[in-house]
Amino acid sequence: MGQVLLVEDTPFFERVIKRQLTVSAGLDVISVPTRADAERVLADPGIVLDVALVDLTLPDAPDGEIVDVTMAAGLPTIVFSGRFDERLRDTLLAKGVVDYILKDNASSLAYVGTLVQRVYANRNIDALVVDDSRVDLEIVARRLRLYQLNVHTASDHGTALAMLDTIPNLRLVVLDYLMPRTDGFELLRSLRARHGMHEMAVIGLSGQAGPEIIARFLKSGANDFLPKSCTPEEFMLRISQNLDTLDRIQALADMAHRDALTGLSNRRHLFSQGRGIFDAARHKGAGARVASIDIDRFKSVNDTHGHEAGDALIRAFGRALAECCPPQAFPARLGGDEFCVVLPELEHAACTRFLDALRLSMNTLTGPGGTLSRIGPVTLSIGLNDGTADTLEDALHAADIQLYAAKSAGRDCVVAS
Repeated sequence: MGQVLLVEDTPFFERVIKRQLTVSAGLDVISVPTRADAERVLADPGIVLDVALVDLTLPDAPDGEIVDVTMAAGLPTIVFSGRFDERLRDTLLAKGVVDYILKDNASSLAYVGTLVQRVYANRNIDALVVDDSRVDLEIVARRLRLYQLNVHTASDHGTALAMLDTIPNLRLVVLDYLMPRTDGFELLRSLRARHGMHEMAVIGLSGQAGPEIIARFLKSGANDFLPKSCTPEEFMLRISQNLDTLDRIQALADMAHRDALTGLSNRRHLFSQGRGIFDAARHKGAGARVASIDIDRFKSVNDTHGHEAGDALIRAFGRALAECCPPQAFPARLGGDEFCVVLPELEHAACTRFLDALRLSMNTLTGPGGTLSRIGPVTLSIGLNDGTADTLEDALHAADIQLYAAKSAGRDCVVAS
């Protein structure tokens, strides 16, 4: 959980902002009313802060001195003040504050919460800036770094393409439309061949593009287009809006693909993403084993201890399964007490070791001293196919046959074909 330093001496705003950041954004807020208190928090080595949100007029810092304090500590700093001073605002933006927001309406309060959450989330996002002008490249990169994005730069199409596979969490590309030897359309086509509009935001920039070029760029797959003459505030607002849109799409995709109780992939995701992993392994000529897993006598847990206890067991087993899985594995909950794992390119012995460890983890979880010992001992039955099936459906069917054999053998065991 991220930690925010809130420096605010007005009780009303302190309460409202703190509630918004903790409840809506899920952030931990340390709030203080004075510069001296803020300095004590910053000097504490046990407190790791991610963002500072500060008022400009404090009892012991009436002229915005708190900004120098938080920025000297290396914190991205957002000013939220009822004091409008255009000259001071320009000075603070030039110093490198993330934004200067007025306490003038309810929408401003909402925007502050969204912005703090955005800045915190940006620490795990990579951005690529492509521009042949060194000056423009540095200006854009500096603006993005203020928002805590991990920024990479390239001065031409070829360099940018070569970098794509080396940047782990690339979600934003800011692209100059007009470059020597090639224009932005070629790079845009290459980007879209790899990443869809819902996976990566591509924003075009130009100092001279007309309406026809802008429309064509957007129709070719860009998420947005901006003139280089736009203000820093407009630029960053559009960046944030595009990243927020990607986040919302990702959240909706997770809701569609994830099991709500365990966070594992659901049946639909298994037969889309999981099938792709299975087919890729088989295409390479490698084995692709599938394990079918069932919680033994799960109905009796619900009947004896109630559905809340049953849900707690499902959640705990889902966590154990996710933690135990080999890196290349694809676990999923099929429904009820039924789970499966796609195990591509993993030898038989490695598969059985993993599945035995998983079975023992359930014994530990529900046995004496386990976190769910109140439920009593619960076991797993597991079936594993031989890795030769041509389709995921056939592999899962073969694993189910072995699962039934494990049930017949007395449960609490792994049976492999």
